[in-house]
Amino acid sequence: MKPFAIGVQPSVSNKPTPGVPARKTARFWPQLRRFLIFQLKLYVDAFRDLALSLLSVPAFVLDVVLQSHGPGSYFERVLQLGRRSERMINLFEQHDPAAEPGVDRVIEEMESRWRKRRDDVDDQP
Repeated sequence: MKPFAIGVQPSVSNKPTPGVPARKTARFWPQLRRFLIFQLKLYVDAFRDLALSLLSVPAFVLDVVLQSHGPGSYFERVLQLGRRSERMINLFEQHDPAAEPGVDRVIEEMESRWRKRRDDVDDQP
C-alpha cells in the first residue's frame, strides 16, 4: 500500500549549493523532508499522549462516581478524542490528509508560504 503524499513535493532550486552537486541535493531533500516531518509528528503525538493520559484519569473517576458507562461516558469521549487526534496527526501516513484538517495541511501551508516568500526574495534585484 502506497502512503499518501503530503501536498506538492518541494521544488528544487536552480541555484547550485556550493560544494554539493545539484543532483545529490535533489535526491537528498525528499528523504530529509520526510524524516523532519516524521520527527515533528512524533513530538505532536507525544504531547497528545500526555494530554490524553492526564484527561483519562479524571474522566474515569467521574464515570465511576456518576456510574456512567457506554458511548456517552467521559472516558469514551477521551477515547473518541484520541481516535480523532490520531487521524489529524497521521503519524504513519495511514489516513488521507485531504479528508480532514490536520498536521499535514499545516505543514503544507507552511511550505507554501515559505516557497512564496523565497521566490519573492529571489525575484528582487
